[in-house]
Amino acid sequence: MNKMKVLIADSTASLRQFIKYALESHFPQMTTEMANSGKNIQQRMESTRYDLVLYEKEMPLLDGFTLLEWLRRHESLKATPLILMSAGTEEESLKRAVQLGADAYLLKPFKMDGLVGKVAAIVNRPLRRKMERHRADGAFSLRTSSQNFSGSLQEMAFDGLSGIIETQERLPQILEKVEAGVELQNRQRLEGIAGVITGLEAVEAIPDIKHIRVAVKFISDLPFETKRDLEALLSSQTT
Repeated sequence: MNKMKVLIADSTASLRQFIKYALESHFPQMTTEMANSGKNIQQRMESTRYDLVLYEKEMPLLDGFTLLEWLRRHESLKATPLILMSAGTEEESLKRAVQLGADAYLLKPFKMDGLVGKVAAIVNRPLRRKMERHRADGAFSLRTSSQNFSGSLQEMAFDGLSGIIETQERLPQILEKVEAGVELQNRQRLEGIAGVITGLEAVEAIPDIKHIRVAVKFISDLPFETKRDLEALLSSQTT
């Protein structure tokens, strides 16, 4: 199982340890790193891709709102889930956190079940998006064990894609394993998505067909990094 990297950033050592224990106890796929201030946090996040960040709103040297605003504007990191933690109960702070794109807001002191529930909702979020299909403009490629195909993308979701390819001497076969690559019109790209062919359909209902509609289902146990990048790709075409 691929490990999820989680950054726990809080100025209180006991709280960092509490969060570390709670997450590693309830989520065996998680490995945690910690920070006690905002010093060099942005550089650290750019050099180490985290799958989840828990960050103190009042963090010294770089407060949570500033980090969150920077993160959501960062081209390659903007999809990173972030939970803000704060002892403040001001309604305006909560509203601003939502406006800036926080995935959750935890009020201190919080109990373990509250923390675990928030994290579980974020970790399982891609599963709820599997059936959300979107019209997708762009190109895709498929690589089998013996051949490469390319075509125009029609639809894309977290669990697969469909599009049109030109016929070749040998067409891909149903349930044949492939590696898919996608490039959207907004120039966002993703390569190496493992999947299988689940559908082939002639576009023209005539004997001399030139184009085939192909459907690909991504495998369910994609590496977590690929799932994260796929979610970012899907988000980029709907924003």
